[in-house]
Amino acid sequence: MNRPLLVIGGIALDITATVGKSFSSILHTSTPGHVKQSLGGVGRNVAEAAWRTGGHHVKLVSVVGSDLAGEAVKQGMKSIGMNTEYIQTLENQPTAVYNALHSNDGQLVAAVADMNIFDSMDVSRIVSIIQAEKPNFVCFDGNITSDMMRSITVTCKSLSIPALFEPTSVPKSLKLFQHAETIQAQSVQYTSPNQFELEAMCDTIHSHPILSLKTPIAKHVQQLKNAPQLAHSVLPHAIYLSNYIPNIVTKLGEQGCLYVGQTNAGHSVVKYFSPEYIQPDEIKSVTGAGDCFVGTLIANLQHSSTSFMNQIINNAQLSSIRTLKSTNAVSSKINRDLLFQK
Repeated sequence: MNRPLLVIGGIALDITATVGKSFSSILHTSTPGHVKQSLGGVGRNVAEAAWRTGGHHVKLVSVVGSDLAGEAVKQGMKSIGMNTEYIQTLENQPTAVYNALHSNDGQLVAAVADMNIFDSMDVSRIVSIIQAEKPNFVCFDGNITSDMMRSITVTCKSLSIPALFEPTSVPKSLKLFQHAETIQAQSVQYTSPNQFELEAMCDTIHSHPILSLKTPIAKHVQQLKNAPQLAHSVLPHAIYLSNYIPNIVTKLGEQGCLYVGQTNAGHSVVKYFSPEYIQPDEIKSVTGAGDCFVGTLIANLQHSSTSFMNQIINNAQLSSIRTLKSTNAVSSKINRDLLFQK
């Protein structure tokens, strides 16, 4: 039996309000538009994108409340064929909700995320699941607690399981460094920050009383070619963070992606990836695009090595584009054609 890909993190009900096209003033008043409810949450979005990309052996570990939203989320996952055996229902806790306001061209104006339920996830239960499933890859997002991150990474180290950390937001990205053991376990082999999360993570390491004592490894880094200024400006941060997490995939939004990592032979690699082209009027919603990038990335990493990172990241970018063209957080057009075949 194939070992699964395990995703540990947030599951939520997404409520997206989009302003009507003929209205420009949306603050301090009620504005006509339309409201859509859908399945969401960083962990759930990543898991669905990985499931659509790599096949059916993806399992999500998360929690919902004992309420209508929780039941709707679980039924929604079942209806498309996703595994829900590790979605635990917690009494007296509301299901996480992500409530976003979009402009009429699909861009995020503001959002409120109620993710407090994830603080109540049972650490010992998650450790037991990892030990029982023995996945060949683990992904966890910034919604879970720092204590759980430490337990996950230590458990992964004991079982030689590589992990990817999806930072989720600037404040949540810093949870990874609250316990030195989380990084010292060296099981987090990949991370996928945006430029703001990357900078904050590096600043946190600089000021950490234990982690900052590690001497950075000198790396020969080739010059970036045909890259925008943003890629050049984040490169030093990515190189610095790669001393602690070997593979840094920095999402640069509409400016593409920057990869700093190591080959199996131990050589450092720096590669800029220009963005996949999309017409502005093709963008239906930005929600979930970054999560789908990560989902397709980990589905490919589960089957391939970093030697094929060029093809893997290209596929991850295509996954993101397909979701930008969709009103859902994960496009139904993400499928196995995005799985790199060696």
